[in-house]
Amino acid sequence: MPKSLLLSFLAACILFASVSVMAQTVTDVPLSDADLKIKSAVQNAAQNAAQSATSEATKKLPTAEEIAAERARLERMRAALAAERAALEKYKADLVQRQQEAAAAAAKAKAEADAKAAAEKAASEKAVGSAGSVPPPAKDDPVSAKNMSPEELQRQRQLAIERAKAIEKAVAAQRAADAKKKAAAAATTAQTATPKDKDIATMKLRKIMQNKVKYVHLRDVAVNYGLTFAYTKNKANKVSGAVIYDKTRKAIFSATYRDGTVNGVQVYFLYPMLLKNSEPYISEVDFLTCLDPLLRYKTPVKLGMKTIMIDAGHGGTDPGAINGAHKEKVYTLQIAKRLQTQLEKLGFRVIMTRTGDTYPTLQERAALCKKYKPDLFISIHCNSSTNKTPAGIETYRAVPVGGTETKGSKVKTEKQSANEFDANNSRLAYEIQKGMLAATGGTDRGTRHQAIYVTGNATCPAVLVEVGYLSNEAEAKKIASPDYQNKIVSGILAGLAGYGSFLR
Repeated sequence: MPKSLLLSFLAACILFASVSVMAQTVTDVPLSDADLKIKSAVQNAAQNAAQSATSEATKKLPTAEEIAAERARLERMRAALAAERAALEKYKADLVQRQQEAAAAAAKAKAEADAKAAAEKAASEKAVGSAGSVPPPAKDDPVSAKNMSPEELQRQRQLAIERAKAIEKAVAAQRAADAKKKAAAAATTAQTATPKDKDIATMKLRKIMQNKVKYVHLRDVAVNYGLTFAYTKNKANKVSGAVIYDKTRKAIFSATYRDGTVNGVQVYFLYPMLLKNSEPYISEVDFLTCLDPLLRYKTPVKLGMKTIMIDAGHGGTDPGAINGAHKEKVYTLQIAKRLQTQLEKLGFRVIMTRTGDTYPTLQERAALCKKYKPDLFISIHCNSSTNKTPAGIETYRAVPVGGTETKGSKVKTEKQSANEFDANNSRLAYEIQKGMLAATGGTDRGTRHQAIYVTGNATCPAVLVEVGYLSNEAEAKKIASPDYQNKIVSGILAGLAGYGSFLR
């Protein structure tokens, strides 16, 4: 009820009460007719004033409909306030969750940065420093969000958004720095790691037949190995051969003879390079069994290298080459025993075909290889010639099917057990030849092919090493020297190390 109406109502009531009291008092005294008229008039006036005040107050009171409408309006306001309070509470929860997620992401990024190597520490600290520039979260406000003004609520919301963006930016910067370092590390690793070899089956090589021998295009070979091709020419400026090369590999071929070089080591191929319509070709058997194993970084055939059989050539009734007091059977056994000692020190298991002045037949030596199943077979020999001039080191391996001996022309058609390992035979011969040349300073007479019983019938990769010529007086004296024998052994060990790298 409005205050003015209430006051009017109370005044009327007081007036009516006063008149009533006065009337009651007057009734105790006899009144004249004039007094009675005055009394009646006063009573009527009081009654009229009270009725008027009551009527006015009643007229200005709200109706039931108005009260119900007001109550509904108030309920709507209460519901709106409750909804606003709920929205504020949800925003506060979302804000806390976003801050927690951002903090967790920043903590994770920092943990990853701390785990990096010392070289990455500066960049990690920089990224963490970026995170340190993020505006700090607002302190706990004792005033609940429901009591915040719209302006304060908007300000808190904007601060939260800015903090979240700053944290996300710092995390993104850290991730970008980590990605950059990983890319740099990967690039460094790629430069130092062994390049991946291409599978021969995926190579596209043009091929031709010439005199029943299959040839492959040498330019195509160079392309598949990522090498550069060039012709070599003689003094008359005519093509004498070809070369394929890059920074670490180089193979030279002759268009006249079978000899060539691979990475500076002389290699005898099975056939000379062929020029057909002014285009260069090499025999497919040379490509598969001679060239590919020497250009490849890793062998496609994973073989072991724990047990090595050493065959000291000749012995007993077979003295081998003789030059005065120099006997091949003596020196081959001495070198074989020195090699055995060094290999056993390195942890290899060594099997000797002979340990004294005995003569196992060639068939018996091959049988020992088949029985004990070594991972490698190395036969030690000394060379000899009717010409006293030749000197130097040669390493032999079995003749591949489809090829010929280095000093022969008959094509091999029957497969032997050693031909299962043609590629490994080639790499083993190359590595041992290379190692011995470096250790002894001897003359390079190349890796060659010859039909030798023990290497052809071996059940593992096998080579026969001619450590020098006893027919050459100077070289015979070297071979008899323990110091030179140790150099030979060191060279063989270096070759085995190189071959071991080829296997892994």
